[in-house]
Amino acid sequence: MCSNKHRTMFTVMVIMLVSVVSANVNTTNEINGQSRMAWIKSLFDHHSWSEILNGNITLPTACEKDLQTYLTALQDGQLWASKIFDASGQYGPNLLFGNEYWLGSLNACTELNKKQYYEQTPPFATTFYVAKINVTVDNFHLPQSRSMLLGECVPASCSGDALGVLLQASEQATVAKASALGVSASLVTLVVRPVPGGYDVYSDIKFQILGSVTLAVCVLMLVASFYEGYLERRYRMIKATKDLELAQDNHKPGNNAVQSSEKTRNNGDKDLRRETCGVCSEVLLSFSILSNGRTILSTDTPSDGALTCLHGMRFMSVLWVIMVHTYLTIFYVADNKAMRVITERSFWYQSVGNASYCVDTFFVISGILVTILFLRTEEKKSKPKPIVEDKQDINKNMNGFTSPALSISVISQDTFITESKTKSYTKEEIYKMIKSFMILLSYRVVRLTPAYAFVIGVNEIALRYTHDHTVFEPAIFDHITCDNWWWRNLLYINNLYPQREMCMVWSWYMANDTQFYVVGIILLLISVKHPKIAFGSLGVIMLSSWATTIYISVWLQYKARIQEPFEMFDPLYDKPWSRIGPYLVGMIVGWYLHKTRCQKRIPYWLVALGWPSALAIIACLIFSMVDGYFNVWPTAFYISIGHTAWGVAIAWVAVSCCSGYGGLVNSALSYRGLLPLSRLTYCAYLVHPTIMMYTSFLLDGPFHMENSTVLAVYAGYAVMAFLASLAISIAFEAPAVRLLKILSGETRRMKNH
Repeated sequence: MCSNKHRTMFTVMVIMLVSVVSANVNTTNEINGQSRMAWIKSLFDHHSWSEILNGNITLPTACEKDLQTYLTALQDGQLWASKIFDASGQYGPNLLFGNEYWLGSLNACTELNKKQYYEQTPPFATTFYVAKINVTVDNFHLPQSRSMLLGECVPASCSGDALGVLLQASEQATVAKASALGVSASLVTLVVRPVPGGYDVYSDIKFQILGSVTLAVCVLMLVASFYEGYLERRYRMIKATKDLELAQDNHKPGNNAVQSSEKTRNNGDKDLRRETCGVCSEVLLSFSILSNGRTILSTDTPSDGALTCLHGMRFMSVLWVIMVHTYLTIFYVADNKAMRVITERSFWYQSVGNASYCVDTFFVISGILVTILFLRTEEKKSKPKPIVEDKQDINKNMNGFTSPALSISVISQDTFITESKTKSYTKEEIYKMIKSFMILLSYRVVRLTPAYAFVIGVNEIALRYTHDHTVFEPAIFDHITCDNWWWRNLLYINNLYPQREMCMVWSWYMANDTQFYVVGIILLLISVKHPKIAFGSLGVIMLSSWATTIYISVWLQYKARIQEPFEMFDPLYDKPWSRIGPYLVGMIVGWYLHKTRCQKRIPYWLVALGWPSALAIIACLIFSMVDGYFNVWPTAFYISIGHTAWGVAIAWVAVSCCSGYGGLVNSALSYRGLLPLSRLTYCAYLVHPTIMMYTSFLLDGPFHMENSTVLAVYAGYAVMAFLASLAISIAFEAPAVRLLKILSGETRRMKNH
């Protein structure tokens, strides 16, 4: 009995020992022979470079000597050598989830050269390189070649070519070792580049030109501001003296008529800050920070009255654009790229992937304003009235100036054709139409271009500096495209060329809006004499836009996907024939609002039906891609009629708010605090991607993405964009508008009045 018991215990113990030994053997074999991750973690280890240097490779003498010194110190555990190793790129987590950055730290490597701050520093100067390496591991882990960016902190005596030779030798040894262990892998170094490179921004002739222009404008702004401050102070002193004399005269009998006249004059001048000066002085004062800043930051209700809801719509749309671009930028520099896939599966991410409609809101607003202001000018011309204007209007009535890509300003009334009784156009009328068209187009171009050209220059220099100093590989090459094809932007035709040749890809909107402006002005000029022909032409253009977009989409077998919103950028996304629908809808709305004076009573049943319908259209267009894609024919209708449908929904919001049926929506969109921000949307749209690229691509390492942190970054980008926009608007946009007022003769008329 006892013997059987001992025999059973002995058997159990033997089984347990065999199991443990087997487990140990299997684990060892897996780590040493089969584990892919163990092999991957050993990649690019500096400890193995000693064997390579003792092998059959040739390096410059100084480089090899410094490397031997570094590797010996690393084996001995010296702190400065450990810091060099620590500043170099090594295995990082999330490799199998999309991480392609083993960058180390550029700043840490550079810091090693500052001997005054550290007790232990290398006996040689250090420099930083980024190598692009293709990595492939068997058929499961990395079956497709992954381009990795590897940062290497090495002695400054080693050139990029020397490091490339060292890395290639290391790769050959590593692949041979993997093959011996049964791991199928390949490593190929594509390029090695120093960071930073050899670009000197101060020797760049374009930087010198841009800096000189900026300095000259700043000097003009300071001089104009001091001069205007002097004029305002003098005006206040003169006014105070006159008020004192008037107060003394009040005690004299028989001065009631004088008092009444002075009171009327003072009420008319209560908003004046200075007297109108001569043309030369007004040209200088156009650059004043005081008046331009007051105009931009004013919360006074603009002269468009009921159209205040458009300011809120414009501001909210720009915020939407900035949010989308923030996500796309963070996606590019994130180390946990799998988070993008997770984010794109979210229902709410459709508001990012389908955000192309936010630009359609700009087109609707632009069409509304162009039409209303044109028709108002025509109405004033057909019913001439004596000009009764505040003599200081040039200095205070500029509330609408900052809707440049979205509006047209009234210029001299004699530039438009007069209506005649004959159906055909006379030579004089054709001449006046052409003259009116050229004046309006020139006015718009002169108004938009100064700020636009400045941002193009800043963007080119910023991207050239960024490409030279970044550890990443930006997919935007504006330092090349802007250098070669900037003139296309200033001619507003850059959307007609391939995306790879576009300077400031996001400026496709500027080209489209200007082209739509040309079409709109032609239709409006025709409508003066032949409104039916104008409306018919508008309908033909809209139907042609739908048909063309559907044909191209079906021909290319395009399937819209939430992950690739810009897949058809060249053939469809930025082309005017695909995007003009919302602009034409805006023109129709502008005509309606002008004819009804925003006082048309809308039946309550239509209001009750219109708001849910508009919201349903908006929701369907944004959140209908539940499966993440559409098939060919749904895609064709989605990207053709969908843009126009968005315009119709936004048109309902505009009409309802302007006619008094907007309720809380109108109160929110018309909030006075949004007016200054609305005036800054043009420059904010232009400059915000440059800010994003400059700040994100100059990071020392990749960004670890979470939705909460992306939203925080988004808020920072929005604030930076509007602050930069304020500076650009004061320096370039506002002076351009005021100079155009002077050229159109307003100053002279004001002074004579």
